[in-house]
Formats: sequence, C-alpha cells, structure tokens
Amino acid sequence: MSTVLWANLLVNGTVRSEEEERRALFVHTDRLDALCTTLGIASFAGLSDSTDARCNLDEFELPEGMASTNDHMALHGVWMALPDAIREVVQELTEVLALARGHGDGAATFNSSIVG
Repeated sequence: MSTVLWANLLVNGTVRSEEEERRALFVHTDRLDALCTTLGIASFAGLSDSTDARCNLDEFELPEGMASTNDHMALHGVWMALPDAIREVVQELTEVLALARGHGDGAATFNSSIVG
C-alpha cells in the first residue's frame, strides 16, 4: 500500500471521506508547504491528519467502542474550518489545475517553482 492523501470532511461529528487516492498531493507536500510559507498562509501539511497512518503503524490502538480510524479522527484529528481551507489551499490548487487543463494536449509538462 502506498502513502496517499484522502480528502475528508467532518460533518456533525462524522467523518465523510471521498476515499480517493491523492498521491500527487502527498508526494508534493513539502513543495506545497514551501509555497504556503512564501504566501504567508497556513501550512498544507498542517491540514494533513496522520491518524490512519499512525494506527496502521501500530503507534496506537483504537479505543474500545471505536469502529474505525475515522471515529478517532473525528474526535482527535487535525481539522480546519472549511472556509479557511478553501480560501487558503483549494483556491490556489484550482487555479493551478485550470492552468494545467488549459494545455491538456499532452505537449506541455509541469513543475512548480519557488520564486524568491
């Protein structure tokens, strides 16, 4: 199993996950963090909850009565208010995706550069 990110929402105390693997976001977390630092916004990695990974690595066991790591994450996970997440991260990614999709003919390649 590879390490990936999943997008989750906490709605009325229940974790809702799309359960889609977002490998590129995980692989480029350090670059996204550097960009966030440059922009003066919240850390991308700071939005990433490690509950599931830590449980799978036997760093802790689920407390009695919890059926999944989602139950534990709902109570003890890393969460950010949805409006803040959208404003600080999603908007930036959406703009980059629009740029990439605008050249979807396969002739272009992509990178992100840190400019000082």
